[in-house]
Amino acid sequence: MKILFIRHGQTKLNAEGRWLGSTDAPLSEAGKNFLINKKSIIEKYKPVQKLYCSPLKRCLETADIYFNDMTKEVLNDLRERSFGDFEGKNHDELKDNPYYKEFFRTNWKSNVPNGETSENFFSRTEKAYLYIIEDMKKNNMDYTSVVSHGGVIMSIFSIFDTQKLGFYEYLLQNGCGYYTEIDDKNNINIIEKF
Repeated sequence: MKILFIRHGQTKLNAEGRWLGSTDAPLSEAGKNFLINKKSIIEKYKPVQKLYCSPLKRCLETADIYFNDMTKEVLNDLRERSFGDFEGKNHDELKDNPYYKEFFRTNWKSNVPNGETSENFFSRTEKAYLYIIEDMKKNNMDYTSVVSHGGVIMSIFSIFDTQKLGFYEYLLQNGCGYYTEIDDKNNINIIEKF
């Protein structure tokens, strides 16, 4: 089986280097233009049999641009982590915050004040991935796509990728992705990064 994982296009908050989790921000005009210009690259990875998507606007809009309004299954568990007190702030505003330092040191495994717990985040993203695999098997699909968030993709890959790279090594630029093959043990093998 193959899965195309795509991170949503850029928002205004992304462009400003601000933490964007549960805030339902739309794509910026620059973000939309980037996706439109990159769409020809995405064409070589099509057609997929099914599209799974986060419920947040930035992902839904990305999916509509890349996949021409293809019907999608929206999975709440593919949404980004709520960053609580970090939400909307940038690195300079947070660099002296002890919770922020611990968050980086532990590869997101520490909790954020007023945010989603790390245990819940990693558990639900793993659950979303395994649901997609089971849905593919049940419906005899061998190629699908997931449009989600940087943190969600990093979380899934940190658990299932066979290369076992560092957590932050899986971070994708906005609008970019991984073309992958899934083995019979649900492990992810990266074929190509784009």
